[in-house]
Amino acid sequence: MTADLRDLDTLPVRRLFWRYAAPSIAGMLVTGVYYLVDGMFVGRYVGETGLAAINLAYPLVMFILGVGAMLSMGAATRVSLSQGAGKPDEARNALAAGLWLTLLAGLLIPLAGWLWREPLLSLLRLDASPALRQQAGLYLSLMLGGAVLVLGQFMTAALLRNDGRPRLATALLSAGAVLNILLDYLLVVVWPFGLAGAAVATLLAEGLVSAAGLIYLTSRHARLRLSASDLLRWPRGMADVLKLGLSGFMMELNLALLLIVHNLQLLRYGDETQVAAYAIAGYTESLFILVVHGLAIGVQPLISHATGAGEPRRVAETLRYAIRATLLTGGLSWLLVQALPELIATVYTSDNPVLLAAGVAALRLHLLAMPLDGLIIMGVVLLQAMADTRGALFGTVGKTLLLLPVLWLLPQALGLNGVWLALPLVNLLLGAVMALMLARQLRRLSGIRRRQPALT
Repeated sequence: MTADLRDLDTLPVRRLFWRYAAPSIAGMLVTGVYYLVDGMFVGRYVGETGLAAINLAYPLVMFILGVGAMLSMGAATRVSLSQGAGKPDEARNALAAGLWLTLLAGLLIPLAGWLWREPLLSLLRLDASPALRQQAGLYLSLMLGGAVLVLGQFMTAALLRNDGRPRLATALLSAGAVLNILLDYLLVVVWPFGLAGAAVATLLAEGLVSAAGLIYLTSRHARLRLSASDLLRWPRGMADVLKLGLSGFMMELNLALLLIVHNLQLLRYGDETQVAAYAIAGYTESLFILVVHGLAIGVQPLISHATGAGEPRRVAETLRYAIRATLLTGGLSWLLVQALPELIATVYTSDNPVLLAAGVAALRLHLLAMPLDGLIIMGVVLLQAMADTRGALFGTVGKTLLLLPVLWLLPQALGLNGVWLALPLVNLLLGAVMALMLARQLRRLSGIRRRQPALT
């Protein structure tokens, strides 16, 4: 066992928590810069129609992100569990399985997008106007065609963190973010290619990160190095990787479905401006979600390793730190959004007073329950890291099962405000359930003796 893996068993949990969580949060924020910068450039230089178009098209991008989350979290969890149990060959096989699955998914997604292009455009209401269809059509084609680059960035960053290199993962993601900003400026502002330029900028930057990460994982510097024979041999355990990462996929898929329904209801009770305002709220919310998700992904190796090593006390202590940090982050984010909505909305539009007013209303109402939203996201990842697949799936699927009927019924009573308030109401209900689930896990862990398996 390497010195870094011994640290996972011996160093105080508080020290390990921030050693892994801080660079992971930074890495996720940097990853989010790809899409946030796209939104800022599109909102300011393409306009309201461009902002609405990218929001209507984004469910398909979220599908790609969901596949990336599933494959990367599944592979990373299995690697950590195997390393914690002292099985390096099994961990290496899981790493190879994750890379193979990334390649296969990167080939299948463009094929599916090409076959179902027209029905998908109609489903997303991108055919509502010629301007929306023109702006979003090429953007979607490019993002679907370059899916392997998006997936590759997810996978290599997750595997670097689980190889004990969270700072290197953050450095690569930061370099990609800087490149993305530069390319966005060139391809949206200097050469006005619109949404297509934003897509190309994102894919080129993510391709750089993917290539650099893969080079590291096959180099002598990698602690869990992959050889040519590992990559060329068809790995075992692909189904296990998919199973462990399924809740991550379901989370993104649910978010994509809910984004579609929100967009449809906003077009029904409002207009294109409300969809653009929803994009402003969505980009703002994504910053908070990225922090929480980065925090969760950062502690995932600690949870999975301690679970595999039969250390329930360290699992419980890490859980407590994660929950406290999530609630604190959520509370501070809520205060910022409620106090400065005008300033936040101005980032995406400065010369459209109608959109600015709609964005302020969306921020104040739609993001009312941010702390509980963060608790749900954190809870799903924590349960997943402990291989509690059923609990994690309940947290993701439950949100959709509650939000769909609320999104249908509440606007009938409150109109447009009902669309904005649907998410806070569901977060209040589901957040309470997730709190009970996590409390039950803590009670269970407190009753397990040290060095016994943490899961039956």
